[in-house]
Amino acid sequence: MPPAPLDDEFDPASATPAPDTRSDGAASTSGVVELHAGPPAWALAAILPLGALALIWFRTAQSGLGSTPDDPVPPVFVAVLTLVIVVVLAWRALTQRAVLDDAGLHSRNLTVTYHLDWEKIERLDVVERPGLQIIEVRMRGMRRRHRLGAATRFSGDEAHAVLDAVRAHHIARELLRDPDW
Repeated sequence: MPPAPLDDEFDPASATPAPDTRSDGAASTSGVVELHAGPPAWALAAILPLGALALIWFRTAQSGLGSTPDDPVPPVFVAVLTLVIVVVLAWRALTQRAVLDDAGLHSRNLTVTYHLDWEKIERLDVVERPGLQIIEVRMRGMRRRHRLGAATRFSGDEAHAVLDAVRAHHIARELLRDPDW
């Protein structure tokens, strides 16, 4: 299997030939597990534009979007830039994914994309937050952890299904640290 591309985009053809998509946002084929964004990402993708529009409306209601001599950058420019950034972040939230294959872990999160060989990963920690289940990737020799954004789910059956999908991968199962399992 060819290595995953190093740019910001995934190459679905090299990640999985023909995935069997499941209702929990995970796909699996012969040793390859693919996770897609779930309800927490969908909620974030809806909240981000609403928050940006609220900020712009608040600024407009306070002092309008007209430029004054004290403004280093015109407020209209800031408003447009804010909307562009929010649209990009909402799109990235909706298109989060993770591919676990024999070569390693390939993840596209909200703000970062990374490709790690299994030898570089110390463990995968299951972290429970109020109402959320998160999988954190701990790398050998590094204090910083990455989150597996596509595996983030609201607590419940779908979160358990995502964990089962991760456990289905033979290497990830050995690295997974889940206090409830």
